[in-house]
Amino acid sequence: MYIDETGAADGELKVTVGDEEYTAEATYDLDQDGVEESAVVETDDGGHLAFSDTDGDGEADLMSSFDADGELTGQAEFDEDSGEWVAVEPSDDRGEQTNTNAGKAIVVDTEDGADQNVGPATEDTDGDGRADTAVVKDEDGDTWLFTDADGDGNADLATEITQDGEVTVSRHTGDDEWTEVEHGRIGEDGKYTPDSDEAWSEEKVTVSGVVRIDSVTGQWISPN
Repeated sequence: MYIDETGAADGELKVTVGDEEYTAEATYDLDQDGVEESAVVETDDGGHLAFSDTDGDGEADLMSSFDADGELTGQAEFDEDSGEWVAVEPSDDRGEQTNTNAGKAIVVDTEDGADQNVGPATEDTDGDGRADTAVVKDEDGDTWLFTDADGDGNADLATEITQDGEVTVSRHTGDDEWTEVEHGRIGEDGKYTPDSDEAWSEEKVTVSGVVRIDSVTGQWISPN
């Protein structure tokens, strides 16, 4: 397991593991309350650990374990007195997932033929109570939204948002094949303007802490 040891800043959590303290960026809203309170890191066996700050004090106090298939396998609470993580029942109210698919990993069929696990779905983009979108950043600092529209665990839509507001949406159209279906830009006013007048999809894509694209208005709206 790897956790970044850079200094703490806004949006970061202090995580205690053994006798060491680390900081990790909180980028996931696992309880779907509109606040990104969790940092998710990959384990050596292909699974994930989600460290969550349930009381808003900037320190992780709930750890959720997911296997390589994204299934919740266990949870633990941090005991400040002992400095240890103590196992609790996964049905504990603070750890219970309100979104029935939160934590389930999404796999992307890349154009070079290799399948890539992009981490757990954390966002419910269509409001059906199922997390369907994983949000990741690449080495250039661009944000990628990978959406599993049909719930089979594989990404059907990929939305790239560059740092300067350029937006490219691609749909998975075959083995190792992605087809660009929409391109546009987010303006200074926060509104998304497509290059064409036709809506790219009937779906809307919602990402907490980023923006929202509404298929009716064609606008990207800040959630804040």
